[in-house]
Amino acid sequence: LYEQLTQTWDHLFATYDESTLMWLGTFIIHEVTYFGCSFLYWVCERIPYLDRWKIQTEKPPTQAQYWNCLKKTLVAHVLLQLPMMVLFTPTMLRLLGMSTATPFPSWRSMALACFGSAVVEDIYFYFIHRLLHHPRIYKYIHKVHHEHAAPFGMAAEYAHPIETVFLGIGTLLGPIFFVRHLATLWVWLVVRLLQTVECHCGYDFPWSPNRYLPLFGGAEYHDYHHRTFLGPYSSTFTFMDTLFGDQPPLLGRSR
Repeated sequence: LYEQLTQTWDHLFATYDESTLMWLGTFIIHEVTYFGCSFLYWVCERIPYLDRWKIQTEKPPTQAQYWNCLKKTLVAHVLLQLPMMVLFTPTMLRLLGMSTATPFPSWRSMALACFGSAVVEDIYFYFIHRLLHHPRIYKYIHKVHHEHAAPFGMAAEYAHPIETVFLGIGTLLGPIFFVRHLATLWVWLVVRLLQTVECHCGYDFPWSPNRYLPLFGGAEYHDYHHRTFLGPYSSTFTFMDTLFGDQPPLLGRSR
């Protein structure tokens, strides 16, 4: 499998324009991961057995909410995120000297790069997110995201365009320090999307990562924020909320 992947990668970059492959690959990976993961949680909503792990059982998302979210996130992806990828992905890779050559970085180096990027993103996200909750700003920007007091997976990127831009910057900050290969950047993108969809999914399953990973927030942790409009403000971990006194009360199953 590794050899086939390497051969396919080499063929693509030998045949097609590198810049085009960079932004197009980024966009395709983003869409497939985001909507693919969101679809799995949509399926969960249709399996009554899984309701025992639903966090807000009294507020199931409606078909109208799903349809509205799908339309608006697709528009945002095509009209906002895609142009950002076209402009910044090839430029960032060139400025940072990122490689597209094989062999790929080791899984260990990719894992460390993803962890470092997640920490940087989490710190940045905390401060921007808390700023967006300032009373003078909230109703103009972040209120859009909080239309879903009981979040579901696809609602993760349902946001005002200004919020999309500023929080998206956080996803790029970590790679500036830790990523030096396009493949690692794409792995980080997948990890970040899986994380943000999971923490908005509305379920606290026995296999949820917050049950096994120290300092990982998870769905129940972030769901409290959507339910109360108070802290926590972090995206992935819990250490920033602990440091600044924004930890929620002791939560149900996982804490």
